[in-house]
Amino acid sequence: MQISELIAVKRLRLRFLTGADQAHRTLRWAYTTDLLEPARYLRGGEFVLTGMMWHHTPEDSETFVASIVQAGAVAVGAGTALGEIPPDLVAACRKHDIPLVEVPTDTSFGAVTEEVLRSLTRHRFTTIAETRDRHRRHMADLAAGADFPAAFTQAATQAGLRAWVLSSTGRPVAASTTPLAPHEADDLAARTLTWSDFPHATHLEDPDHTVVTVWPVQSKDSHPLATWLLVCAGDHNEWGEEEHEAAAELTSMAVLGRSRTDERALTHARHLEGLPRLLAAQRFDEVTALMQGVDPTDEDHDTGHVAVSATMLPGPRVPDLARRVLTELVAAWPGSVVTGDQDALAVVPVTDVDGPARERADHIRADLVHRARVLEGGLLDHRLAVGLSSAARGVAELRGAAVEARHARRLAELRGGRSRVIAGAEIDSHELLLASVPEEVQSSYRDRLLGPLLDYDRDHRSELVDTLQRFLDHSGSWQRCAAAMHVHVNTLRYRIGRIEDITGRDLSSLEHRVDLFLALKLRD
Repeated sequence: MQISELIAVKRLRLRFLTGADQAHRTLRWAYTTDLLEPARYLRGGEFVLTGMMWHHTPEDSETFVASIVQAGAVAVGAGTALGEIPPDLVAACRKHDIPLVEVPTDTSFGAVTEEVLRSLTRHRFTTIAETRDRHRRHMADLAAGADFPAAFTQAATQAGLRAWVLSSTGRPVAASTTPLAPHEADDLAARTLTWSDFPHATHLEDPDHTVVTVWPVQSKDSHPLATWLLVCAGDHNEWGEEEHEAAAELTSMAVLGRSRTDERALTHARHLEGLPRLLAAQRFDEVTALMQGVDPTDEDHDTGHVAVSATMLPGPRVPDLARRVLTELVAAWPGSVVTGDQDALAVVPVTDVDGPARERADHIRADLVHRARVLEGGLLDHRLAVGLSSAARGVAELRGAAVEARHARRLAELRGGRSRVIAGAEIDSHELLLASVPEEVQSSYRDRLLGPLLDYDRDHRSELVDTLQRFLDHSGSWQRCAAAMHVHVNTLRYRIGRIEDITGRDLSSLEHRVDLFLALKLRD
């Protein structure tokens, strides 16, 4: 309630002694004290009632008023039971610009406190009822198909909260105010993947170190690597009931918005589940028919596509997690669709409207690398391997793009790292060859050529595999290899002789060198 509302209660007979121009200030509580410095017991917004038992000298008034102002009190109510209110208290309140209200002898502090509490209770119930009614309207609109970002902005603004919704990759989804700077959103999303307790209060990486509270938006079958985050300005530990309820309502809106997004993505994935098979069979008319109504750019003859293949290693127990992560990775590119399960395939439209399709493909690769790195904090049990193709124009070229993306992804699996994104255009010839070979053939080839050497090194504590790697790295130069290994040339010749005996390969032969080189690449 405002101070003016309390003064207007005639039975209390309160009157301003100073600060009447501050009658619009809001009272959040009433607190009675006779301590000289009560600041440590105040939380801010109080109407401080005092019988002035602390007053012994004029300096005490300055001490008392300075203490409550520092704590955030909004007004002082001084009782006259012990006599007139001293002028030094009036002067101190005027100096600190805090209203001073006279409480007459026949008005108890209890009566004033009860009136404040009664008003606050009425206001709280009215506000909560209005807020809940407004929330029901927003939820009904969302369920009927309203745009989530617009509905979220309106709801957060009406609740008086600065709030944002981010994806697990740091992509902005919705905001009630100016969107977070990209580096702030990315940093927050990355750190969130390392937390186990929510809601979690932290700060942004901005100049002011703005304090925010983060909640995960947990919909059905949600996973930290493929979800949204609700971010509200402020520390939830310092909030009142109204702020907590407003944040809970924004969370439920975000859950509904996320669920609708997941449902659309799953519907598209199921609709397109035959796409890889149709592309492999070159049934392009059926591919065109399948993509109609899913890809909004399918009728634009100036539109090409980039294929993106993704998997997670080892295979996660969570159903279709690879598809959901890939969906999140390409969500920033309008018209993208994803199908598959553990071996997920995305088709991302690229046009020549804003520049050559090849440049757009490069932008997609850079964005995928960036978003995948944001997720690395949550990739403790898995690795994320992603491959993407060059831009393909037309359905016929899309088949080759899908093959290229899959080969690039297999190479990403070979290269390791928590996350790895490889573009088909950057694959060396021998790497492309290795990536296109089935995994069981790769394993058989590697074990047949290197298995005996690995067994020998284990049994004799030798370093023949490392010696072979060094020898090939130096293109078979005896002198340079021996110098790099800090051994005598004769020692090197002996080791290479042992390698040739064990493997049955002649390292003076280019053909045999290539065989062992490829086996070492597969081992790496």
